[in-house]
Amino acid sequence: MHDTAALLLESVENSIEAGARHINALVEIGSGKIGVRVEDDGEYNLLSDPFEDGSTTKGEGRGRGLHIIKERSEGRCRLTRGWAGTVLEFSASDDGSFDDLYEALLPVFCREESITITIKKDGRDISVSRKLLEERDAVPDRAGCIKRFRELLSDLEKGEIYG
Repeated sequence: MHDTAALLLESVENSIEAGARHINALVEIGSGKIGVRVEDDGEYNLLSDPFEDGSTTKGEGRGRGLHIIKERSEGRCRLTRGWAGTVLEFSASDDGSFDDLYEALLPVFCREESITITIKKDGRDISVSRKLLEERDAVPDRAGCIKRFRELLSDLEKGEIYG
């Protein structure tokens, strides 16, 4: 997996560890850049710099995730707390992470949380949600479903179905 897709996964894992049950991510691809915005309903304490190495509310030996995002996005990141929850935004160079949506999104959707990811690419919006995967029996948690997950993503990319 390339860096930017790994950063999306790190963002989702951070949201889950913060107790989020609903996570919405927007990935915008264009002009050689990828912009990511992850919103969640998890709890987050903004008392210190969350991007500092080792900064954590989760216990000893933790606190690397947001620091890694800051490093790999070359500091183009911010974390805010709004009325609806926590918002993490960052941007990075387009490293091809989202050329193969199956590879980029498989690790993200192997979870129980309500996750929705919208990818804006080539003037199109591709939206994948846990709800859609459940409706199509394509949650990638067992062998047969992994194949359906791959097929669903391919159909979404071609515009043959809409999330």
